[in-house]
Amino acid sequence: MPYNKIAILVGGSDLFSGIRGISKGTRTIEKKICPLFDEVIVVNYNYFLDFGRTLRTLHRRFLEEEADPVIFLYGYSKGGEVVLKLSRLLEKTHTIQLLLTVDIANGPWSAGINRSVPSNVKKNINVYQSKPKPPLFSYGLPACSDHPVVIDNIDLTGSKINNTIITHSNIEVLMTDEVIRWMHTEMAGWIPA
Repeated sequence: MPYNKIAILVGGSDLFSGIRGISKGTRTIEKKICPLFDEVIVVNYNYFLDFGRTLRTLHRRFLEEEADPVIFLYGYSKGGEVVLKLSRLLEKTHTIQLLLTVDIANGPWSAGINRSVPSNVKKNINVYQSKPKPPLFSYGLPACSDHPVVIDNIDLTGSKINNTIITHSNIEVLMTDEVIRWMHTEMAGWIPA
């Protein structure tokens, strides 16, 4: 049986009501992973005007799916919270092969995010830095689960990549190559159940 391979990419919040569009890191990831998937859906999350629309639209997309697809979810910043919530909405109906989250955040309210990974996720790679800095004061924290889910929490707080100190504002771009490598590795190792 052929499997429909789907990747959902939700970049960080667009605080400029759609003017800035998809983040550079998310666009780079999209271009590099397109050959791996039958469908790549990229979302520009509008922080002030979304009102849950993105989550409802993505959820409906999977309700229309006839077969159980291979699903990879990627989210940076507020986008990380969106894909984590999506994985919970799909918990009873779909398996998530890989949930990649980069600095799940919501400005100064970042500590209040539910970072619990549901049972339908096979693997979560959660990369974060935990130092809030102005102007957004966004930061990530470790993911957790009450279920037998493989979770790789990678704490980059105070670390440097290419001689650049990692912050919330640059973590996505600095981790882009690694995210692409993880997606290629996980897809190459994927074996149908």
